[in-house]
Amino acid sequence: MTLLDYIVLAAYFLGMMAIGYWAMRRVKAQEDYFMGGRAFGKVLQTFAAFGAGTGSSDPVNTARTTFTSGMSGIWSTMSWLFVTPFYWFAGVWYRRMRLMTLGDFFVERYESRALGAAYTLFGLLFYMVYGSMLFSAIGKVAAPLVGDSIVIGGNVIGMEYILVPVIALIVIVYGVLGGLTAAYWTDLVQGVFIIILSVLLIPFGLHALVVKFGAPGDGLLTGFRIIHEQLPASMFTITGATSGSDFPLHRIVAVTLISLIGVVVQPHFIATGGGSAKTEFNARVGLVAGNLAKRFCTIGWALTALILVALFAESPEVLADPDKAWGIATRELLWPGLRGLMLACMLAALMS
Repeated sequence: MTLLDYIVLAAYFLGMMAIGYWAMRRVKAQEDYFMGGRAFGKVLQTFAAFGAGTGSSDPVNTARTTFTSGMSGIWSTMSWLFVTPFYWFAGVWYRRMRLMTLGDFFVERYESRALGAAYTLFGLLFYMVYGSMLFSAIGKVAAPLVGDSIVIGGNVIGMEYILVPVIALIVIVYGVLGGLTAAYWTDLVQGVFIIILSVLLIPFGLHALVVKFGAPGDGLLTGFRIIHEQLPASMFTITGATSGSDFPLHRIVAVTLISLIGVVVQPHFIATGGGSAKTEFNARVGLVAGNLAKRFCTIGWALTALILVALFAESPEVLADPDKAWGIATRELLWPGLRGLMLACMLAALMS
């Protein structure tokens, strides 16, 4: 990381807090704060669903499972593809509830405040586990760039003790100031960052493959041929073809069914799932389009991982911890400034 990388990071953080301050001035009532006045159109609903459904762990997990299992590793996140069409119906449910939280739904539907309280505990536990997974992924990417620890006043402090409070503070600032409106506008910006994250390493990785394995005069697209030359055919099988694969067909089916049952009660879904949309059609389009966009990003993550396997298959650092593959590739392949942009993109995926 260079000074330019840190400038990029600082500019990103300041931009997020500025959006929170701007959104604060638009909040006039409780429904404005929690549901944005239920006035969001298709674009903001799409990026809200895309941002909320795409965490920093997704590219890291996809890279790791593709690194270890080949192209079938794409199903660590692509299994949601078969759930996405059902969002066309689910979006209307949340819009018609006219409630602010899913806890309210359980109280009203079953006339039980105790059930609402139980759902609140579920929501807290859900996000403790989910949030810790996202922070762990950020740590795996950041470690090769800035190290596992930092020295302040002669004391060695773990990077997580710096990273977690800083990100929490920034999210609290723009979230508490501007409510859901701030969250949605930051999701719009963060969604663009996530798309950049999904493809940024590909051209640099292809160039590195051509330099390492190609002949003079070979173009960038030769890198795709080199990937096939360097990797065994089993790496390109879309479902697990070997007994050691993480994703045989039966597991893909099982994960899809579990996801279909569980996704409708995730705490954020009443807002990003359509409850804050201006119309029922906006709710449907936003939820389906936002999650479909993630599936295309997943292809970028898996392609990036195949490039990394061809480049770093014998790297002791990657073999020791495949979760660090994305961060190591960022360090080795990207220019100064772009490394900071990649870390900002990963933080965007976390914060959204």
